Amino acid sequence: MKKRPGGTTHLSISLPTAEAKLLRRRAKRVYDGNVSRVVSDAVRYIAYEEGRDALIASFGGKGKPTQAEAAQLDNAWGFVAKAPPESRGAVKKSA
Repeated sequence: MKKRPGGTTHLSISLPTAEAKLLRRRAKRVYDGNVSRVVSDAVRYIAYEEGRDALIASFGGKGKPTQAEAAQLDNAWGFVAKAPPESRGAVKKSA
């Protein structure tokens, strides 16, 4: 059997019949029958959820970052924080 590139690991899992059918149906529809690619997609989604949960936990249960924490995240992720929208009727300062 030809080895796959990228260092793979073989797993043997047991699933309820309905879930196995769901994997096969999606594999057939999206990846030309390759169930491993469907499982790989699911693992990437789980990794995303784990990262999201870790991020939320890093806020210490507050659920919303402080302005300093938001700025730190923006900087770390390469985003630029948007300035608050100007209210109607406000006078713009000229330079």
